Formats: sequence, structure tokens, C-alpha cells
Amino acid sequence: MRCITIPAIESSAWTTVTVHGNEFQRFAVPTRWLDEKDGLAAALLEYTEGRQPGDTVVVSEKVAVLLLDRWVPVASVRARWDARLIARFVRPGPGARGLSHPEKMQYVINTAGRPRIYAAAAAAALTRPFGIRGAFYRVAPTLARDIDGGRRPYEDKLFPPFTTDEATEICADLELKLGTGVAIVDINDAYGSIRGVSRGALPARLLSDVLVDNPLGQRQTGTPFGIIRPVRRPAPVEGQSGTTKPVHSGAE
Repeated sequence: MRCITIPAIESSAWTTVTVHGNEFQRFAVPTRWLDEKDGLAAALLEYTEGRQPGDTVVVSEKVAVLLLDRWVPVASVRARWDARLIARFVRPGPGARGLSHPEKMQYVINTAGRPRIYAAAAAAALTRPFGIRGAFYRVAPTLARDIDGGRRPYEDKLFPPFTTDEATEICADLELKLGTGVAIVDINDAYGSIRGVSRGALPARLLSDVLVDNPLGQRQTGTPFGIIRPVRRPAPVEGQSGTTKPVHSGAE
């Protein structure tokens, strides 16, 4: 059997977090700037060489949509008067455009239907004078919050989110290629969503807690992938209370 040596990742590059009494190491994987000419599986194989069995490789949803050619050209979406009107009243967060982008608003209207978006806009208009924010997104479908794109360097592209079934299927296929669990995530500094996980990945709810502080960073950081590794503590040796020793397997 041929022995393959996987290069190790410098220990200083990892961060550690404790979740529900268990420790996890996190490594945000830096890459060159990826574009639609790259393949997702090939990029992951190239940039996550330090992965090990038991790891969960996390993938930014936006990059997955881009590399799997699931994005929508902005030029293909014609913003109508109602989309432009509603978009004018959107107040995006710092550094974001959100649905203030008319074509993005039009895509949401086309997908969710006018009645629901009109109802969301009415809810926002009625509650904003009372200082209540976010009513639009509570009435609109999650697509309204999750759709990305329409700003540099992707001003010509929209990135619709995967459905859970789509993301789960993609993760399962990638797990076969990588040999580790895979998760597609949409994490930023405001909120996070685990879109789908493969069988070998950490459970979605646990993974959400492990990634709660957004260790991959924002889009400027160039770290679209990550590796999450559970810290396995040495098993206690029977008869030695309060002490632990590493347990070795195989021949010395």
C-alpha cells in the first residue's frame, strides 16, 4: 500500500473554541481569488490538503454557488417599478446592500410572489415609525435575507441560496471526493446558517455554535473554506484517577 503524507497545518494558524464542554480547532483556509472558471471539488482538494479523517470541511455558500455555476446574471433580471420602489426603502446594514439592489429585490419578487413581498413591505412601513426594525424579513421568505451578490467584486452576479436538499446532496458528493465531512455554510458577522451537511460532518446545530463568531471572516479576507477538527482528549488510564495518558494503537 502506498503511503501518502498530508502536509500539516501550522499550529499557530488554528483557533480553539469550547462548545458544550467540547473543544474544537478551527482553521480558516486562505486561497487565491477564486472565480467561475474554478471547480469546487478541485479547489477543495488543492486548498484543504491538511484535512484529516474526522474533520469537517466548511465551504462558504457564495463560493459554492459561484464555482458550481448556480449564480444568476444581474443582466438577466429586469427590475420593474415595484421592485425599484420597495428597494428604495431598504436600510441595509454597514458594508452591505441587501435588497436595496433593485435587481435583487426583483429576483425575490419573481421567486416568492408579489403578494408576500407586498405584505412584507407593508409590515415594514407600519412598524418602522414605532422603531421596530426587521419586520420585512420576518414576513418575507428566508430567500430575502439569504440572497447575496450584486456588489463588488460580484456586481454582475446574484447568488441565490441552496435549498437544504440541494446543499445536502452537494456535501455528500464532496465527502466522497475529500474523505471528510463537508458542510455548506452562510456565516457572517450578523447571523449564520448551516445550509447542509454530509453524513460525516458535525451536526448542523453543533456546527452553528462552533462557527458562531464567524472564523472564516468576511468576503475581504479570502478564506472561503475552513477545517473544523474536534479535539480528542487522551482516554484516562484505569486506576489512575485525575490523570490521563495517551492510548497508543498498533505496533510500536
